[in-house]
Amino acid sequence: MTTNTDNPVVIVDAVRTPIGRRNGGLSSCHSVDVLGSVQRALFDRTGVDPLEVGQVVGGCVGQVGMQSMNVTRTAWLTAGLPIEAPATTVDAQCGSSQQATNLAYALVASGTVDVAVGCGIELMSQVGFGATTPKEPNSGRPINRNYFEHFEFTSQFEGSERMADHWGITRGDCDTFGKMSQDRAARAWQEDRYGTQLVNVKAPVRRKATGQGGRHLSRGLRSRVHADWPDRGHAETASRQRHGHRRHRRRRNQ
Repeated sequence: MTTNTDNPVVIVDAVRTPIGRRNGGLSSCHSVDVLGSVQRALFDRTGVDPLEVGQVVGGCVGQVGMQSMNVTRTAWLTAGLPIEAPATTVDAQCGSSQQATNLAYALVASGTVDVAVGCGIELMSQVGFGATTPKEPNSGRPINRNYFEHFEFTSQFEGSERMADHWGITRGDCDTFGKMSQDRAARAWQEDRYGTQLVNVKAPVRRKATGQGGRHLSRGLRSRVHADWPDRGHAETASRQRHGHRRHRRRRNQ
């Protein structure tokens, strides 16, 4: 496949909600309202006719409950946007919204559509980790014994530890980098650098949600940020968004 270089792809605009935290300012919202408000704001800001959209691609991991039944499409319609525009929802785990953006780009670059929207939603206070594999009703597990004939079952947390071991990255290195990241984010909020990309969301229970993922950190950093595994502790460091304190146990290889 070759890219149509006679019609280059451009990003017209980008908009988002503030980043909330567990049980924070956005936790009382419905997923379709949060995503739909961003989708609607995109056209209010740019003046682009939403009827020109050939495809809306959204990323979502927790496709259950309020985020089931093609949440990207439902949000689009809930926002009063044209029923003529098709939409799809993709799951690439933590890279879902990035994958949605990549696919939207590819649709335009290939000449399949002229205008596409890449977006995503994850309202984890309502649809948390593990929600897609409930104990009741028992609908089976994501993998079975045949999987283990080819690969081991691990996690992003274990992966981060292995990368740290391979490259010699210490917990202190992670904390130093994490604090620098948080300091930069705090400065960006103070200087209103995010002002051009944020959209307000109406919440049933009104709470302030202006980037609640940040942390204010100074000395004693290591003792204040828990480790996923006490003997290692790279995966949970200061750069990570503060969505709660659920601990993840390391699966030891047998």
